[in-house]
Amino acid sequence: MKKKKKLKKKLLSYALTLCFTLLIIGLLYFGYTLFFKEKEKELSFLETVETSTYLAINKYVIYGIHMNFEGSFTLPETVSEMKLILTNGETEIEIPTEITKTESNSYTFQTSKSINDGLVLDNLPQGNFYLILKTTNYNEENEETHKYYSVTNKTTYSDLEYYTLTTNQKNNKIAIEWNTYSEIPTLRFKITEEKLPDEVYDITIDPGHGGNDPGKTACSDGSEPNYLGYCQSGNLVKESTLNLDVALKLKEELETLGYKAALTREEDKKVGIYDKFGSATMANDTKSKFNIAIHHNSSGFGTVKGLEVYIANDTKLDLAHKFVEEITTNANTTSSTMALHKVDDGIYQRFFTPEEIANDDVQPSNKTTNTIYYYYIREVGGISTNATNDGRYSPTYPKNEHYNSNNTAESYLFELGYMDNFQNLQNIINNPNGYAKGIANGLKDYLTEIKNI
Repeated sequence: MKKKKKLKKKLLSYALTLCFTLLIIGLLYFGYTLFFKEKEKELSFLETVETSTYLAINKYVIYGIHMNFEGSFTLPETVSEMKLILTNGETEIEIPTEITKTESNSYTFQTSKSINDGLVLDNLPQGNFYLILKTTNYNEENEETHKYYSVTNKTTYSDLEYYTLTTNQKNNKIAIEWNTYSEIPTLRFKITEEKLPDEVYDITIDPGHGGNDPGKTACSDGSEPNYLGYCQSGNLVKESTLNLDVALKLKEELETLGYKAALTREEDKKVGIYDKFGSATMANDTKSKFNIAIHHNSSGFGTVKGLEVYIANDTKLDLAHKFVEEITTNANTTSSTMALHKVDDGIYQRFFTPEEIANDDVQPSNKTTNTIYYYYIREVGGISTNATNDGRYSPTYPKNEHYNSNNTAESYLFELGYMDNFQNLQNIINNPNGYAKGIANGLKDYLTEIKNI
């Protein structure tokens, strides 16, 4: 009887081992088949791409969550329709593009004139997709015929890496790679789910000033500090402290929404502008998609008041409008009464003046009247915002290592109110939560809308 029981146990063990082995083989075979079927499908599509001409990509840039392309091409024939797409051979994702005819069958193209518009990278599905021009013609039977044209890199830039904003504790990694197919030039978007690396963040917050740089100062009762910087009545209020109060609350708000947020400083200390993780570099050091610089203002008169949101050059105003709407509501404040540099209600854009350019530390200056004045915006955006610190200001300022980057954060400077206006000052001191919630809600509303496009 014991021998029979042992034999049954052995047979059962063999059977279980066999089943487990077959299961592993089946899974491996399924994975192997799936991979090579996808690869075969991908190669099959690429073999249909025309080789008579290619689109020349003269510029490609990631700014925030958007990617844009500029270039030119000449087609071998006249076509009825054309569009720029990302495709894997089955799914097609159209990229809205302005195509301009320059001469017979020759064209230039640009996906957007705004640096924070274009292809929304966070909306792309997982898989391998190629940047392609798809053309359409009609035969004698009025049936559609299509041709596909790939792209060539005419820039000095190469592959890019992008991590999507955190959504439901998940992220996609997008590897944007040139020439992954040996037969023809290509630009491939390889999109996979991947845990956000420890050193990568969604949003960077820069609380301006700190340490021996207090920024603007005021007395809590509305009086002015004396010439020594002290208040005869009331408490001394430093801008650097107010900036940090709002920034810490904003970090909490953003983390509650599920985002990974970094601060350039978490205490009263001075942060270098262009050092590693500096006020102008940390957003790009951490591959953040957005950079938020927190400041407070003063006019010297006490009559000017309200919120000012400063934007970059060539900026679409959708997100700025959300910020103004949510901050004024949640912080119970108003948009600024200042007219200078005003673009829209509460939205401002300041460029260098000819006089400021003439007084630049290094001549001839590389700034123009189309160069954004505030480095919190200009230097964070790389080539999108015409960053200027290419090392010419050394040793006074270290070189901005991201000045020539084509993959940068979208940056905003907030002047949340005027410290020399008593009404503004009281609201700023007593309500940092409202300002923080307003900024967070503005970003949330914008991203909710843009991800549903």
